[in-house]
Amino acid sequence: MTEPELGCCVYCVVQGGERPSFEGLEGVDPRFGVDAVTYGGLTALVSRVRLDEFGAEALKRHLEDLEWLERAARAHDAVLARALDCDAVVPLRLCTIFTDEAHVREMIERERELLLDALGRLRGRSEWSVKVLADPRGLEAAAREHSPALAATSAETEGASPGRSFFARKQLDRALRDEARALAEAAAEEVHIRLEQAAAGAKLLPPQHPDLSGRSGSMVLNGAYLVERSRAEQFAAIVGELHERHRRMGLAVELSGPWAPYNFVTPPEAQP
Repeated sequence: MTEPELGCCVYCVVQGGERPSFEGLEGVDPRFGVDAVTYGGLTALVSRVRLDEFGAEALKRHLEDLEWLERAARAHDAVLARALDCDAVVPLRLCTIFTDEAHVREMIERERELLLDALGRLRGRSEWSVKVLADPRGLEAAAREHSPALAATSAETEGASPGRSFFARKQLDRALRDEARALAEAAAEEVHIRLEQAAAGAKLLPPQHPDLSGRSGSMVLNGAYLVERSRAEQFAAIVGELHERHRRMGLAVELSGPWAPYNFVTPPEAQP
């Protein structure tokens, strides 16, 4: 029986002198564990994969299989989480596949200057995610409280005739939505500015749809922040303070991380 052809999946690159523990880790292909390829003062964390499942054509099929994709993403993220034990990590995209270790070394040589630059900028830093989620009812209540004119209009609508009340309520609903949106946007801007000041880098990302984020409420801020590891507790405390300040108006400020710094691998001046 012919042995299956094997390739090499690369998860990330770290400094050559660093090597996290691989104990208990399995790769995106669960038949193989995680190893390291060191070349030119840099180390790539890798694992073997069967090309009949992870080759180009097979990946086209699998990346449309949500169950397969979720399992592979969990394995990929587990390797990156372990890599955060290193002083700096440059993460690669899910299922970055090379035919063999020789091609991994070629990649390291080809991209060496860019990798060294990224590792230098990311040293001692991790990425944190902050999302601001809005509860529509809480925001509308805050909008009424924030605008005395809206509160007065609401009271007048209750006592109006049926015909007049219908149109007045339509106008009121529109005004409430506008005021609530303005409050949410102002709060999101305040949160971002405050966190940007506390971080070494910041990037605004497109809001996620609830089906993707798995969270209820409308996302009004999706921010990534590059934070010095020595200041992680201070950063978390600021997020907690911002959450307490805004939760009465129906906003939740949520922190997650640390994550591999995907959003900060590229130098700021090179980002679109």
